[in-house]
Amino acid sequence: MNSHLPVGRLADRLHSLPRERAWFAILLSVTALALADAHFSRMGLAPLYIPIVCAACWALGSRAGYLVAIVAAVLAVVPHLAELPGLSPALLGARMAVRAVTYVFVAAIVLSFRRSFDREHHLAARDRMTDALNKETFRERVIHRLDLAVPARQSFLLAILDLDDFKGLNNRHGHVAGDEVLRTFAQGARGIIRREDDFGRIGGDEFAFLLPVHSAEEAVYFARSLHKRLSSVLAGTPHPVTCSMGALLIQPETPRDEPSLMHAVDQLMYAVKRAGKNAVEIGRAATDRAPDTPVPSRLRVPIEACL
Repeated sequence: MNSHLPVGRLADRLHSLPRERAWFAILLSVTALALADAHFSRMGLAPLYIPIVCAACWALGSRAGYLVAIVAAVLAVVPHLAELPGLSPALLGARMAVRAVTYVFVAAIVLSFRRSFDREHHLAARDRMTDALNKETFRERVIHRLDLAVPARQSFLLAILDLDDFKGLNNRHGHVAGDEVLRTFAQGARGIIRREDDFGRIGGDEFAFLLPVHSAEEAVYFARSLHKRLSSVLAGTPHPVTCSMGALLIQPETPRDEPSLMHAVDQLMYAVKRAGKNAVEIGRAATDRAPDTPVPSRLRVPIEACL
C-alpha cells in the first residue's frame, strides 16, 4: 500500500500498532460513538461505525473485525429503541439486520484487502527461491532490532555463511542442482533457528543470521552449533557441499552501525575462506572505536572443534 497517501500512512500505523493498543482504541471509539449517537440520534451518526469496523478488521483480524461489526450493528439500532412503542419489532429487527449485513459486508471487503496486503507484504520481504528474508529486508531487520536492543542492553550474534565451491557445483551439475541445494539448505536452516532469530539470503549462496544471545559464552556455543548443524544439512543434500561462516558478537556497548558490522562479519567469513574453508570464525565487535569502524577481535575456531 502506498504509504505516501494519507490512507496508506493510516494503514501502516494500524499495521504496526500493538494488538492491546489497537483493542483499546477500537473500544474507546465504539464507546464514544455510541454515547454520541445516543444523545444526538437525529444526526444519524451510525455510518461512522464503518471506519471503526474497517480499522478493527485491518488491525485485529477477521474474528475481531466481524465481532466489532455485529456489535456496531446492535449499537446503531439502540437509539431507536425509544421509538419502540410506535415501531413494530419486525421493523426494528429489519433495521438491525440491514445494519449487520452492511457492516459485515464492509468487514469482508476490508479483510479481503488485508489478506492481499499480507500476502504481498510477505512476498516483498522474501527471497522467492528459498523463502528466507531478502537482503534489503534482513538489513532493515538488523537495523531495527539493534536500535531496539540499546535500552534493553541486548547482545546479538550476527553471522554470515557462504557455501564453499558453490560455483563449481553449478558448473558441474547445472543451476537446477544448485537451486535444489539452496532450497534444501534454507528449509533446514528455518527448522534450526528459533522464532526470535532472523534468517536471510543476502547473495547468491550467502546467507545471514541474527540471533539474540545473553552472553559471550552463549554466542560462541550458538555459532559452533549453528555451523555444525547447517553443515549436516548440506551434507544431506543430493550434491553435498561445505560452508564457511563468520560470526560476530555484538554487545550492548558496541556501536550499532549496521554497514560496518556487516562488513566486519563478512571479513570474518572471508578469513575462513582464506584459511581453508569449512570452518567458523568468531569475533567480538570492537567497542573502543568510532561507530563507523568496528573491528572484530577474532577467535579462530577450527571445524574439528565444533564437532
